[in-house]
Amino acid sequence: MYYKELKNKIIQGDCLEVMKEMPDKSIDLVFTDPPYNISQPKKIFRDYRSGKRADINMDFGKWDYGFKPESYLKEMKRVLRDNGSIIVWTSEQLYGKYRDWFEKEMYPKQLLIWLKSNPLPQFRLVGYRQATELLFWALKKKNTKNNLNFLFKGQREMINVFKAPIVGGKERTKHPTQKPLSITKEIIKRHCRQNGIVLDPFIGSGTTAVACKQLGRNYCGIELNKEYIKIAEQRIRRQTREML
Repeated sequence: MYYKELKNKIIQGDCLEVMKEMPDKSIDLVFTDPPYNISQPKKIFRDYRSGKRADINMDFGKWDYGFKPESYLKEMKRVLRDNGSIIVWTSEQLYGKYRDWFEKEMYPKQLLIWLKSNPLPQFRLVGYRQATELLFWALKKKNTKNNLNFLFKGQREMINVFKAPIVGGKERTKHPTQKPLSITKEIIKRHCRQNGIVLDPFIGSGTTAVACKQLGRNYCGIELNKEYIKIAEQRIRRQTREML
């Protein structure tokens, strides 16, 4: 697979096998949302935000059971340029696995936090409302101010907390774990140079690709589910039309 064939494409398939065909050191940033291992069979919550009393099914699918990140991280590191980063969305259940692997194989840098402005209610009053999700940032090599993929300009944008609502309205798709476009753009803008390439091996509904289109970055997406690829490609086409 040639480098030019990676740019601005979504590839259907098992991302582990696809990444094995990608050249070494061809990617500036790996930014992705892998499975969380949080699915619970027959677990359903009520979502009262819309007024429609819609159910929230906590069984996201077979893909969210038994995920082991280590083999995927090995390939992500291999395709990453020396001045690149891996940033992964992660659950509390898997955070320790990422931390352990990054400590051994890369340079773990920092925990990032999504603070939700509209977290789901806790009507049973048996615990806190889950108002945060986590991301882990690690570098392939030690960071320096001369890193072309390290684009901070001031103290205000160097805060590790990103505030945004749960995705809704016109931005919302049928993907069950869709992340906000606003946060995706902020992270890509800070960790990938202009005209660089971002790899998302679990691209889902295509949020990473849409963000790259808006920011002048290239993307390479991989997704196993054909229905999610259709959603992603529709979003990319819509974004392309809006930019004409």
